[in-house]
Amino acid sequence: MLQIAPACRKHSPSRIVGIGLSIGSLPLLVGALMTLGMSQPARAQTASPLPPDMMKTTVQQVSDSLAKYVSGASCTDIAQLIKMLPTNGSNPSPDPNSIIGAVMLSIKNSPDLQSIIASRVGPPLIGKAIECNMIPPELLLKVMSQQPSAL
Repeated sequence: MLQIAPACRKHSPSRIVGIGLSIGSLPLLVGALMTLGMSQPARAQTASPLPPDMMKTTVQQVSDSLAKYVSGASCTDIAQLIKMLPTNGSNPSPDPNSIIGAVMLSIKNSPDLQSIIASRVGPPLIGKAIECNMIPPELLLKVMSQQPSAL
């Protein structure tokens, strides 16, 4: 127990959020979390840098901060964010030796953590995409034509 307490203080959720959420790094962090949140099915779990409850709290706080950022972002900010997302899998893996990299890998390997991100960041991001007319009608028509009619 004595060994866990110093690690918890060193890697507290507020410290992680404070490190990763400067205004300039928010778009990059949003993109990384969205990419991880929509990644392929989870691989085998790896050791988390934080205890499970602290990891969940950290992901919730970061997700809430990202949702708040997205909600208040301009259409230009969202367009720039979307342009930053890799489209061909060329985004390098985060450094597992850094705390942020270890957290990101834990998220990538945990459907529960991915669900937290999707449920908190997804609605504001989709709402902003609709508000900013970023979903072309042609795409909606294409998707609707591929689905069996539910009406």
